[in-house]
Amino acid sequence: MAGETRAAAVKSSGIGALFEEVADLVGVKDLAEAGSRKFKLWAFKNTVGDLWFRDLFSMFENPDTLIQLEKPKAIPYHPKHISEIFYTALDKTIEISAWVGEEIGSESIMEMLSEGLSSALESNFNGGLQTILNVWKGSLPPDVSYSQMLGQRADLLKTKYAASILAPTSALPYTILEGLIQGGFTRLQTLYQLTDQEVISLLQTKNQQLIAHITALGSFINNVLSDLIFDAVQFADRLENVVNTMVNVAVERLIAILDDVNAIQTRYDVGLVTDEDYNDFLAEKDADADAINELLTQIQTDIDNLISDYLSVLDGIINDIVSIVTNYYNLFESTINEQINALVSEINDIGVDTTIKNNIKEVYERLRAYRQCGFDYV
Repeated sequence: MAGETRAAAVKSSGIGALFEEVADLVGVKDLAEAGSRKFKLWAFKNTVGDLWFRDLFSMFENPDTLIQLEKPKAIPYHPKHISEIFYTALDKTIEISAWVGEEIGSESIMEMLSEGLSSALESNFNGGLQTILNVWKGSLPPDVSYSQMLGQRADLLKTKYAASILAPTSALPYTILEGLIQGGFTRLQTLYQLTDQEVISLLQTKNQQLIAHITALGSFINNVLSDLIFDAVQFADRLENVVNTMVNVAVERLIAILDDVNAIQTRYDVGLVTDEDYNDFLAEKDADADAINELLTQIQTDIDNLISDYLSVLDGIINDIVSIVTNYYNLFESTINEQINALVSEINDIGVDTTIKNNIKEVYERLRAYRQCGFDYV
């Protein structure tokens, strides 16, 4: 009887084990556990879930719900608040684990706290640890932005050094090339910008000064011409006075001769003067009239010569003014142009663009050799 009972038990036990293995194989157990957990989650959500989550997040928003403490001035949490939040979070983890399981409960809450703690320690404890290790074994690779910085002094680069800096970067060779080109372009802009600005400034100064000098010279020429015109008017007035005086004297003498001739004619007509005396007198007066005529002719010649000499002097003064103004203008422009030409020559002598291009290309070719990839740019 006992043997039969034992056999039945063994048989029963074997059938149960077999059933469990088959259930595990087809996933019945997992489905049952998942269904049970899902039901618990549904029950949790529809009973205390909202209140539970509210309490969980309210302790971060207002830690005074846990314990009433005066907050320090530096941060809105008292150290005691932090410890209370930690223990309350553990308690909440235990509560949620009872509903959804320990693994899900732990991941949903403690992982959040773990991330927060990691971020909080980044700049102190973790930072100190990094500093200590970096002193001996610091190996952080450079960023691709170094390519642009190196390009900004491409004409001064040692290509092997530049390649050793850029080779550890994670960027593609042609991406690094673009950074080098950008830096080289910035370098060229820096080199040419100052001289370009100086040339522009000199050209502006030249134009401004030329306008100012031309305006001043125009005023000077106007003043000189006004003086010359005033002097010419005075000269003409003086000359007119002289001519009028001399003509008046000549006319008076001619009138006197005419009066003498009329008088002798009257005396001759009544027989008071002999033919010989009459003829001698007329010959004398005719000689006087010829002398006056010659004097007037000489005066006219002298006046013409005086006018011609005066006009020649005026022409000489005007030519001198034109020569002074032209020479002054040319001298000023020549001085400014010398400075501009010197700057242009300085710009042309910079000549670093070829060096920049060659150094950048050499660094790029070294990177291509390291990586065994990259395009061939002519």
